[in-house]
Amino acid sequence: MKYIWMNKLLMVVIFAVLLFLWIPSSVVRAEDVIRYDVINGDTLVVSGTGETGSIVDFNDKISNRENKVKLSNIKTLIIKEGITKISSQRIEFPRLKRIVFPDSLIEIEEYAFSSNNCLEEVVFGKNLRKVGEDAFSECENLRQVVLPDSVSEIGLMAFSGCSRLKKLVLPASLSSWDVLVVDDCPALREVVNNSRLSCKIPGYKKYVTWKVGKKETRVIPPGKTGKAIGKKIPIQFDLMKGRAVGKLPKSYRFGEEVKLPDCVKRDGYVFMGWSTSMYDSVTKVEPGQKKAKFYATWYKYKVESKKRGTVTVTFDSTEAALIFWDHAIRYSMHKNMKEREIVYCNKKKGKVTIRNLWPGRTYYFQICGAPDGDMPYIHWKGKRKVSVCI
Repeated sequence: MKYIWMNKLLMVVIFAVLLFLWIPSSVVRAEDVIRYDVINGDTLVVSGTGETGSIVDFNDKISNRENKVKLSNIKTLIIKEGITKISSQRIEFPRLKRIVFPDSLIEIEEYAFSSNNCLEEVVFGKNLRKVGEDAFSECENLRQVVLPDSVSEIGLMAFSGCSRLKKLVLPASLSSWDVLVVDDCPALREVVNNSRLSCKIPGYKKYVTWKVGKKETRVIPPGKTGKAIGKKIPIQFDLMKGRAVGKLPKSYRFGEEVKLPDCVKRDGYVFMGWSTSMYDSVTKVEPGQKKAKFYATWYKYKVESKKRGTVTVTFDSTEAALIFWDHAIRYSMHKNMKEREIVYCNKKKGKVTIRNLWPGRTYYFQICGAPDGDMPYIHWKGKRKVSVCI
């Protein structure tokens, strides 16, 4: 009986050892060795060996620190030497602007950084070999991608939906190419092809003309640089009972951002911005449109103080071309709105009363609308200066 028990124990030990040896060493190291350090509250430094973990690991490691740091505060991500792979689970940082990868990094798996809308710059290490499918898709503020010559594989849709991407440098070691890598990138205007492949570029139904030298083409030959220009598209405006008090642009080039001035007025209303639809907000003109039309969005809006230490903000968006159901009011004693406070109101019209303000002091107020409560409040309008009643 004793020998049988010893044999069973021995089998359990052998099984445990085999299981440990079967698990890839990088996975073990990822859990046990990788460090997550935050510098100045907005820079996340990942160091160690093996692979980085998923977004769950990032949340756990950061939130368990004595000085708790939210992912929403991170603007720079630095991966240190020793990390070899970024896992395929999506890592989303709402305010991330810059990523720096190490030379030790070999692979970025699919979807790793997709939908990081604030991302503007990526610095790749010199030994990267693979960028996975959709790895940086929908990174709408990414302007330039310079891939090191070590990269041999770029997955489908890797940079698709990067609507502000202007320049792409393809690596010398590239082994295959698909036009879908840069699908839905209407602002792309320069492709430097350092590879030995002929690389086809999206054409957008004659809305973008590509040239290599003086020759029109949609295929960038090996070792060549292609440059493009967007078609000029006319703009129409519906001022929605308002009037222009300055010059409005008559056209823009396809793929470029349409920068529209706020040089319009309507008596008794505040101008909240432009929309490209009477019913929804579209940030870019879609391929195939022969013209762009923009609608002025107006709110009734009043800020007044009639009681001691109290200010009332009244607004009504029901006549607007684009109606938001979620609004926010921010206020500050500083004209540049620093040290501000924010009050939220989940209505399309309403009254917000702000109390306990300093009597006799001057405050500044602004209003902002958002499609829903999960969207950021970024387009603040209607700055008003009010002296609080004594």
